[in-house]
Amino acid sequence: VVAETADDVVVMYAGRVAEQTDVRSLFAKPLHPYTIGLFKSLPRVDRSEERLEEIPGNVPSPTKFPSGCRFRTRCPLAAAKCSEEPPLVEVEPGHRSACWFAAELAAGREVHFNTPTSSQGPKVAGIAGGAA
Repeated sequence: VVAETADDVVVMYAGRVAEQTDVRSLFAKPLHPYTIGLFKSLPRVDRSEERLEEIPGNVPSPTKFPSGCRFRTRCPLAAAKCSEEPPLVEVEPGHRSACWFAAELAAGREVHFNTPTSSQGPKVAGIAGGAA
């Protein structure tokens, strides 16, 4: 729906802006692990997978948000510096991300949420639908 109706997109997580850009840039090259996780959890007709990736854990309670990046307790890239709040910075022209690793993501660093032993995500094979 977003790809078909919006020009610009703001992705929020736990009340904070995670990423902000035009819709084409967001779908072509997301630059925040949360956004990447959202896209990887969508079933798509152009790929067949044993399991969809899922973002582990739950959104924290508003009374128990972690310090720094609010996504850090669920993020596979989390490091010590994530205990400090990342600023929303322009990583590419018109594309802002609030992640300490956004430049690395822009350079092609991959993000994987599932590990072979921890994933209990739904099995997927040829499901119609998805994002493009």
